[in-house]
Amino acid sequence: MWISEPLLTFENFVTWYTRNLIYHPKQKNKQVLFSTNCGNILHKVKDQNLQKLSIIFSMLKSISTLIVTASCTAAILSLGMAGKSAAKEAPSNLEVSATNSLLTVNKPASDAAKAPALAQAPDQPGAKPEEGKPVESKPAEAPTGNQFSLTTKLQGQVIFGLTSGLSGDISRNAAFGQRSRLELVTGLGTGTLTTRLQIDGIGTPNSTVPAGTIDTPEGASSFGVTEPGSQVNLDLLKYELPIGENTQLVVAANAAGADDFTDSINPYFDGDGASGSISRFGNRPSIYYLVSGAGAGIRHKFSPTVEGSLGYLTSNANNPAVGSGLGGGSYGAIAQITLNPNENTKLGLTYVNARGTSPGTGSINANPTGSNNMFGFQGSFKVSPKLALGGWVGYNRNSDVAGDRDILNWAVTAAFPDLGGSGNLGGLIVGQEPRVTGATGTALADTGSSLHLEGFYQVKLSDNLSITPGLIYLTAPDHNSANSGALIGTVRTTFSF
Repeated sequence: MWISEPLLTFENFVTWYTRNLIYHPKQKNKQVLFSTNCGNILHKVKDQNLQKLSIIFSMLKSISTLIVTASCTAAILSLGMAGKSAAKEAPSNLEVSATNSLLTVNKPASDAAKAPALAQAPDQPGAKPEEGKPVESKPAEAPTGNQFSLTTKLQGQVIFGLTSGLSGDISRNAAFGQRSRLELVTGLGTGTLTTRLQIDGIGTPNSTVPAGTIDTPEGASSFGVTEPGSQVNLDLLKYELPIGENTQLVVAANAAGADDFTDSINPYFDGDGASGSISRFGNRPSIYYLVSGAGAGIRHKFSPTVEGSLGYLTSNANNPAVGSGLGGGSYGAIAQITLNPNENTKLGLTYVNARGTSPGTGSINANPTGSNNMFGFQGSFKVSPKLALGGWVGYNRNSDVAGDRDILNWAVTAAFPDLGGSGNLGGLIVGQEPRVTGATGTALADTGSSLHLEGFYQVKLSDNLSITPGLIYLTAPDHNSANSGALIGTVRTTFSF
């Protein structure tokens, strides 16, 4: 059916479209015949009908008939993007420009000369189909070629957390709250844009406590924040772009972390609070917490066994005031070499230079502002499918107006995948959170040495639900020899969708 009548209605267009969306069974490149007919039609339609055709595309989109619009658009665009083979068979005769709500088709001046070459029959190129003879129809396939696809994936995560100091010298009441995240992951060209909205509804200890109480960043939960609230915030906005086969660039507008472009080399335990360790200390080595905010990072694979990471993030990037901005305020810069000699072993050497940041783990004395020069070594070893061992050691030289500090932390970990059932995870951590081993000037050193002992068991109830009970025992909270051991209990429930 050719559209040549003056009035082009929606019903006529849909009837014509469904009858002409067919494939030529013998056509080598499987070009959609609709594209050819569409080209002929657009040359035969009067200028006023071209206007009405554009309006129909706008109407189709506005009334949410996305399938019809997408199919028709793809068929028209296929004339310009069918590839070299299609270009040899028939010259291009359509100029297509797409806007946000309108598709405009411009007819070239030489329509009459090009129209015969576009008319093709189902059986023989260059001939019209026989009248009255049925034409074989096949399901439409997505056209190939260089095409731009915009796809957004919605994913979410909710944590219900119950945590409490159970015994010992620690002033930490029972608390129950949540952390909710909603992420929009959008494919843009070859890269990925991630937009995360978050509500932080459960707190973690501050570095300062009221007089007469004992608390410390030591033993803080992996999913709590210093200042919980009930407002929705833009927690993360980053764009990840592959550059070649071995390099990835990450640009973040806010709230990124070193783990966005650096391997934390702590598998099974680093679940960003939603899985793995129940403590901030056990989630990942403390060296990575010194790098956060807005900025950029790059990850490059030199060989199958050697990878390098570089990054710079600052928490004041959006503030142009003196003492803030990209270079004037607090920042963290990281460099790491990751070695992967075999599929079961991974090692990392890390250096961080930071100013005005603290890890949020360890004693109060180990979390000052000032400048940090920190070195770390991390390792992970998969002994068997049911056992993985790991650990790290980190040394930080911190300096501020009060003096210099030597800060040390270390840990040994053991993970038991599929313990008691598929998808379950058992974990043990023995270590020492950041502790000031020596200080100069008026800076304070810690008077004691506390061990962090942690055990958790993550039970997978379904693909979207897990529950993790766990215990943390601090032998001398806040690395203070005057404090007796403290026991902290946590139950974490994670919903994902």
